[in-house]
Amino acid sequence: MEEAILEEGKKFLVSYLRGRTINYETIHPWRNSWEFVVLHSLRVEGYVKKLLNIESHQLSYEEVLLTRLAAILHDIGRIHIRENHATLGRNIVEQWLGEHKHIANEVQKVDRLLYLIEKHSDKEAEDDDYCLKILQDADILDEIGAMSIFMTSNWIDKNNPYFFRLLSNRIEGFEVNFCNEGFKLLKTESAKKIMDEKKKFITDFSNGLKEELYGTEIFGQGTIEEYFGHH
Repeated sequence: MEEAILEEGKKFLVSYLRGRTINYETIHPWRNSWEFVVLHSLRVEGYVKKLLNIESHQLSYEEVLLTRLAAILHDIGRIHIRENHATLGRNIVEQWLGEHKHIANEVQKVDRLLYLIEKHSDKEAEDDDYCLKILQDADILDEIGAMSIFMTSNWIDKNNPYFFRLLSNRIEGFEVNFCNEGFKLLKTESAKKIMDEKKKFITDFSNGLKEELYGTEIFGQGTIEEYFGHH
């Protein structure tokens, strides 16, 4: 397998998704467009490369490329549905390869590619396939860290004068725990190391925000009127 197959995967991903809309996302508006799936997929491929550069592994060059190709195509079904999108994505990719035999011949291990795509969402399942572990860990790592802060802020009314207090509370009460829960699902030591770094970033940000809010603790989540009365 040559690296050019990855470009074929990216071309198919874009051509299939272009112009389609995700209709089930409401909290994060940038997730409604087809570009979101493309960007997420490219970031996951990036994490696959990072993990494999750190990990001590025995994967062949072909297996590395296969895992990267699976990362590129793993969420193609998500444009249609959230639940069971992995199985749908597997079927979409299978049809694509069936219609393009020259690409399927280049991939060679088509069944394993389809398996990685179909199983990538089963984060809690135990599986000995190391390539699957890498793909799953890469998928978990995406959108955690700096992105978490932007995403969690979407759950808060930006017109609320206590926005930053509410943001601080949510980061401390939800996002840090979200990192902890994600950590439990990780299969590789390299992914756990990256998650620790992400959690530290979020914690440092949270502590910095609390420092900037110093002096306003008396208000908590109440209103100024509740403490000083109406004028």
